[in-house]
Amino acid sequence: MLSGGARAGAPAPLSAQDFLARVEKSHPSLPLLEAAVAQAEASVTVAGVWANPALSYDREEIFVAGRGQPENFMRLELPLEISGRRGLEVEGARLGLDAARKSASHDRAGLLLDALGVYWRAAAARQAVQLFQQERASVARLISAVRARTAAGDTSGYELDRLELEVGVLDDALADAEAEHERWRRTLGLLVGAPGTSFEAADPPGLPAAAASLEGLQARVLASRPDLQAARLRVSQAEREVAAAERGWVPDVVLSGGARNAVVSDSVAWGYVGGISLSVPVLDHGQGKLARARAQLSQAEASRSRLEQEVTAGLLLAHGTLEKLLAQAQRFEQQQPRLTRLVRRAELSFQEGERPVFELLDAWRTARTLRLRQVELTRQARLAELELARATGTKPGDHP
Repeated sequence: MLSGGARAGAPAPLSAQDFLARVEKSHPSLPLLEAAVAQAEASVTVAGVWANPALSYDREEIFVAGRGQPENFMRLELPLEISGRRGLEVEGARLGLDAARKSASHDRAGLLLDALGVYWRAAAARQAVQLFQQERASVARLISAVRARTAAGDTSGYELDRLELEVGVLDDALADAEAEHERWRRTLGLLVGAPGTSFEAADPPGLPAAAASLEGLQARVLASRPDLQAARLRVSQAEREVAAAERGWVPDVVLSGGARNAVVSDSVAWGYVGGISLSVPVLDHGQGKLARARAQLSQAEASRSRLEQEVTAGLLLAHGTLEKLLAQAQRFEQQQPRLTRLVRRAELSFQEGERPVFELLDAWRTARTLRLRQVELTRQARLAELELARATGTKPGDHP
């Protein structure tokens, strides 16, 4: 827990590793995933429960010459399952449970990837704020120097007015960047279970590592991605349900047995009763359940096929996007030394009176644009890395 003083001051810094560790325990969507698995577990329990036996009591009485002769029957009825439907339904429910667990694993990894995407957005927003702050500080220092020169009559008031206008532009851009930064910091607090509290994404985004080669990757992903495994399990589950429904023509069997007594010649006689009953599946022989099960099987097979195609396309797109963004960001990185020299030369030339103020401002703006673009490309590359992880079905830190 953060103290009141910590909440009132600067947001608490979080590394990406610590952030993910807290998200795994506190993400607000985790209970939904756990509930889905619990529901599948309950379905296994329901499928495996035997039908209850029934206990019945009957009394019969006949009258002979005005005198009643009662008979009492006590029966225990036990349903027997001879069709094998129950075993198939249990097997199908267990396959459904395995599918639910695979889906929950996939969705849990997706939550972590989404959360890490928020973290990198927050880190990029922090970098943008810092860039605006640094440039504003540079302009403010220059204003102090120009103001002194203007007061001494060495320069006209144009340069001072132009720099002060530039500060206003920077203040406006900085306010927007700070608002964006705070929004992402608050989102971090929500994901770690502290809504209303801001956290700072302390790790610099940095460029991710190069994407792994596509050779062999697609086959591994199609075999190991959890949601694809879940889709195949649901097809198997539907096949068991079809097999169970196809046995609707097998009759239900109920065995019964018990005791009876009767009054015979003023004495009580005891005996037993036993029997067997069979349903006659003539009108309803499971045709409705079979049609529904076959429809569910077709739906499961179509979903699996569509997902396989989407995974293949998504993998190729995510891999290509990451490679392009890395190449683009690296080209921008190579321009940083030249950009630094440009700004330095412009500052020295202005201070020595060789160049007007608008040339210095132009150099600063060029530097700001390129640096903000570098931040944006780095952020996009990090998000593309997460999309590739999503396409391969892995969670942060894992490799396909």
